Amino acid sequence: MFGYVIPDKPNMFMKDYTLYRAFYCGICKSLSKHASQLMRFTTNYDITFINILYHAVCDVDVEISNEACILNPFKKRSIVKDDIYTQKILHFNTLLAHYKCLDDILDENSLSKKIIDKTILNKYVKKAKKEMPKVDEIISKGYQELNALEKANCDSLDKVCHPFANLMKQATKEIFLDKYNDAIGEIIYALGKYVYLMDAIDDIDDDFKNNKFNVFLSNYKYTDKETFLLEKKELLEFNLMNCYNTIIKEFDAIKINKYEGVLTNILWYGILGNIKTILGRTQKCKKIRI
Repeated sequence: MFGYVIPDKPNMFMKDYTLYRAFYCGICKSLSKHASQLMRFTTNYDITFINILYHAVCDVDVEISNEACILNPFKKRSIVKDDIYTQKILHFNTLLAHYKCLDDILDENSLSKKIIDKTILNKYVKKAKKEMPKVDEIISKGYQELNALEKANCDSLDKVCHPFANLMKQATKEIFLDKYNDAIGEIIYALGKYVYLMDAIDDIDDDFKNNKFNVFLSNYKYTDKETFLLEKKELLEFNLMNCYNTIIKEFDAIKINKYEGVLTNILWYGILGNIKTILGRTQKCKKIRI
């Protein structure tokens, strides 16, 4: 995925940060167990959030162990141990990575994404499709709808954001099953829209230089990112804050007994902080490992 659903680490309680990092490292460790060492590169903030939310709504107590990290084998870290809930999220993550690669290949004939999809993802994509055929169908259809809108150079923010936001919502519904409710669906839809908009803002300079589709370029005479952020600040802020306000409103409607501190930090403070960051700088936001 993209890496915009992040915690506000400076204002996070140490216990919550430790737990968040344990979930993040747990995804990475589980990928090495069920897929390969190279698949660990698909670990990201967004899928970590969904995994925490899934465990929370299912009211699951995770088991934490201290294990060595491949990046620092001499220092042990707290890691959430693999379970059936994480395994479902890993399949979801694999399918998202696969279709994002296909989308990039279609958009820019990316050789690197071809290599990644064929040599790293391919084997595990087949397994994920077998385990979650409905989710595969939902994501595939969503990207097809998105590609059609991009080919038509659609200039409507709501229309262009909908396919990705909706595929995230529908896939989550299929994964969460009886634990899913309308509030969760609204959160995931708003998060999907937020992620799409953030990525479009973040990439606008590269998209302009490479003559790639960007919904903001479809209805704006672009010169440079600094001018764009200044002239379109109200529009960007309105749309991103609309997503944020929906997320906060619906989160209050969900009954959660576990991991509330971590989820609250991400949704209340992490997203808001990231919005302020992306609207206040011309450089791309860094989406790095923790």
